[in-house]
Amino acid sequence: MLTYINGSPGYTRIILIILVKYLVHFYDKFNIRYNIAELLEYLWQVPSHRNAWRRIAKEEEKGVYLNFLNFLINDSIYLLDESLNKILELKELEAEMANTAEWERRPAQERQERTRLFHSQENIIRIDMKLANKDVTMLAFTSEQITAPFLLAEMVERVASMLNYFLLQLVGPQRKSLSLKDPEKYEFRPKQLLRQIVQIYVHLARGDTENIFPAAISKDGRSYNDQLFTAAADVLRRIGEDGRIIQEFAELGAKAKVAASEAMGTEAVLGEIPDEFLDPIQYTLMKDPVILPSSRITIDRPVIQRHLLSDSTDPFNRSHLTGDMLIPNTELKARIEEFIRSQEMKRLGEGLSTQSSKETIQTTDGQMLID
Repeated sequence: MLTYINGSPGYTRIILIILVKYLVHFYDKFNIRYNIAELLEYLWQVPSHRNAWRRIAKEEEKGVYLNFLNFLINDSIYLLDESLNKILELKELEAEMANTAEWERRPAQERQERTRLFHSQENIIRIDMKLANKDVTMLAFTSEQITAPFLLAEMVERVASMLNYFLLQLVGPQRKSLSLKDPEKYEFRPKQLLRQIVQIYVHLARGDTENIFPAAISKDGRSYNDQLFTAAADVLRRIGEDGRIIQEFAELGAKAKVAASEAMGTEAVLGEIPDEFLDPIQYTLMKDPVILPSSRITIDRPVIQRHLLSDSTDPFNRSHLTGDMLIPNTELKARIEEFIRSQEMKRLGEGLSTQSSKETIQTTDGQMLID
């Protein structure tokens, strides 16, 4: 098949699109998905195919390719989460079996059932980690040359949340509970995973011309912690990662920390936000409100676009919905922008008034009463 593909450059685009679609379609077929992932990785290494892949990513930025990217992200999170939970269960079973005296006192049937469960968990971890490794590998090598789809408004926060979640699991407080006697047996390679996750962070930071990635990282309330970047950098130095990668990663962490601080300041400036300005799903201030044609509910465009990547329905009444059916709510958008301006002006006025009061409260000898 590879001989045919390499000898038919005119079919490269068609082949790549078919493989990408099939990877998403055969969600529950391990062997098919793994083989497709292997083939895609091979194609990326061939310059002519890699160029075709880049063209598809540009032409299908909000179509096939965005669905493919969304699948890889969702699948990576699910597989890692499933694997890590199974590892904890496996370690509990190992501890039971290691206590020989207590284990031998259990009925034979119970021991058999627990042993079967142990081997079943081993198999699930091995399969899940094998696929998770392939997903992350694809995200790592494609993000080096294709960054635009990752940084779209409907995708960037999802990508940041995935990376933060992986980082938390790999260098966070519970990492020691995931240690295994023979991790390679289960395809669990934490050092390799960490390297690839950090490479994705750095690749996207390099392509982030509008500087939106640090804010997306810091917005993640589930996993983000600025200390994770420091911990990850320390681990990377110990395992011999490229110094330039570590430096760029640390700089990104510093930018995310600044973005988090600025977001807190913005929140303080805006004060209490009227409910009608808040997205009904995320409860965040809407930037680009759109009306859903069937339910007539207004929602922030990036939020509904992210939903539509996985489900082509209105989340409020399950009627059919596609991106081109969204109706811009220009009147509400103008009111939101006016609200932001008025709150900023109000806070600016308060600041000037306070500063003026400080300058006039002085003692007779010219000393300030208020520093």
